[in-house]
Amino acid sequence: PPGPPPSHRNSSGGDDCDGYGGMRMPAGLLDSDDQEAHWLFSTAYRLTTTDISLAGFTAAILLDASRWKPDADDELSPEDTAAAELAYTFGMTEVNTAPSLSSKHRKTVIQGLKKSFIGRGGDLLIIFQNTGSGEGTPLGDGPDAEHALNLVALLLDCINTAYAEADAEGADLLAGVSVVLEGFARSGMFRIEGVWDSGVQVSFEVQAFTDALPS
Repeated sequence: PPGPPPSHRNSSGGDDCDGYGGMRMPAGLLDSDDQEAHWLFSTAYRLTTTDISLAGFTAAILLDASRWKPDADDELSPEDTAAAELAYTFGMTEVNTAPSLSSKHRKTVIQGLKKSFIGRGGDLLIIFQNTGSGEGTPLGDGPDAEHALNLVALLLDCINTAYAEADAEGADLLAGVSVVLEGFARSGMFRIEGVWDSGVQVSFEVQAFTDALPS
């Protein structure tokens, strides 16, 4: 299947990594020093299996951002819930499962993701559902929605770092990883930002998912 257009490489600071490389799209794009690909996309709608197939993907993983809002009745914090759902969805072993999506456990989250990306080959599309905030949406609005979107940004930081480290290490059968934020395009923003509990900020450019579709 056809691949998406080339783009610049994302660069962002972190607490234990001086710089992050961008991710490559899996289909049809040759890697080179001066040619990189978009890896982070958004839609205003829910993706269909046809959308995923047309963009050249054959494997997808779903994570629901609306489940990461603070809930006084929940024994787990949103950070704990996000880490637990990440481990379950990716099938991480206990040693690679972080108890929380926090700066203290960031390296464990990254290690678990690296293990998930290495050895599988092919492509992998990670879809964050319900990232469009607003009244009447599953994510809602206000501080709770902002909290959930912050966790999405932090997990993007971990995904980007995990891929960049594995790629730099020359890992065998490294999957081509891309991410879609469903609903985020309704915000009209082309960047998602977040801040770790350590104060470290992260920021990522978001492209329209239509850029990944064949013309």
